[in-house]
Amino acid sequence: MRTLQRLRTRLATWATSAAVVMLLALAPASVAEAAWTAQGPGSAAGAATVMPTGATPGATVLRNQITVSWAPSTLSGGTDVSGYIVNRYNAATGGTATVGAGCSGVVTTTSCTEDSVPPGTWVYTETPVQMNWTGGQSAESAPVVVPLT
Repeated sequence: MRTLQRLRTRLATWATSAAVVMLLALAPASVAEAAWTAQGPGSAAGAATVMPTGATPGATVLRNQITVSWAPSTLSGGTDVSGYIVNRYNAATGGTATVGAGCSGVVTTTSCTEDSVPPGTWVYTETPVQMNWTGGQSAESAPVVVPLT
């Protein structure tokens, strides 16, 4: 008889535990929140800056080599941005062209030279970059022509 009673007690305990576990598993997740407070003397400040729009670049051609240059872009605090993204477009169609190695990626100076540019009429733009932020794209350069050779 005692064995039967112990078995019933264990079964009841197991059923209760299983019910609690199921209720916890089915309960909606709660939102975790956190807050910080500061106490003590001192002051704090915060600042925001706006990414500038790029300056209209100029471009010069020497056979099938194009050098693109532009004025530096600065953040509102007066610091120069860390780089620029240069784009080349077909002047006739507006289609994007792949920029050559000398002007690809983030350019950290205010000029670059693209070698082996295919024949055609091209325009360039530049976009300021600061870490993961980008500014506005510049206006297009005047068209430059790479002649057939």
